[in-house]
Amino acid sequence: MAPSPTGNEWLDATFELPDNKNPLKFSRRKQAQVVAAGIAIIANSALGSSLPSGATSDIAKAFSVTNRLQLILINSLYMLGFAIGPLIFGPLSEHLGRRPVLVGTYLGYMIFNLCCAVSPNFTALLIFRLLCGVTAAAPNAVVGPVFADIFDHPGPRGRATAYYMCATAMVPPLGPIISGYATRHSWRLTFWVGLGISGVFLPLVCCLPETYAPIIKKKHRIDPEASEKQQPSFARELKVIFSRPFVMAAREPVVLFTSLYLALVYATLYLFFQAYPIIFQGLRRFT
Repeated sequence: MAPSPTGNEWLDATFELPDNKNPLKFSRRKQAQVVAAGIAIIANSALGSSLPSGATSDIAKAFSVTNRLQLILINSLYMLGFAIGPLIFGPLSEHLGRRPVLVGTYLGYMIFNLCCAVSPNFTALLIFRLLCGVTAAAPNAVVGPVFADIFDHPGPRGRATAYYMCATAMVPPLGPIISGYATRHSWRLTFWVGLGISGVFLPLVCCLPETYAPIIKKKHRIDPEASEKQQPSFARELKVIFSRPFVMAAREPVVLFTSLYLALVYATLYLFFQAYPIIFQGLRRFT
């Protein structure tokens, strides 16, 4: 396989950058800004996963959906996007940089959330939910590496990761609460509220700086001889980028079994979101 900008190349690029461009030399204020932006992105991603959970009955009435199994697709397709997105955006962040991937997918998430709010039929809603999930999955693969880019000490990096994990665990339960109140007016309001929440954090996300050292080095041409070095073809580089997750899963048991464990955790969590409306609305007649 062709070389990729990881490992030793990342270390070399980090050491060669001047202090004013080195992500490891960011001021505490700038580090806090990056951490806040990362948490905002992952919080919106997590919220979107469960946002329509309390609106499924109203969606069924609006689109005349009689098969309850079809309603499960509203969240299931979002989670399918969660599985697809990291395979694309994780490797892509090493080719384009962290900032373009995170900002671009955040804007994509907002656009597809808007599309969900104005969906003309149930099929369109499902398609837009899948696309929401794909774009919302980027922070799952990229925010962690962003924290590693700016913190070389395990202490601050661990605290930032702890905040990140709190957002992923504590935000999804808010989705059914929001949709439960929003559906008193319209199920579409659920997605408008989600769009509004993501819009509040958009300025913070757009101010996110690039943190990946090899991309910063390439952008500012820190090494004038780099352009003269032989670079792999674009097609070959893409092949390496997008095949790496599958290669790691096949060759590294810890990656494979961690992925399977997380799949079980996510499946259990979102099974609850599907079960609560059935139990409390269907059996107990709660509103």
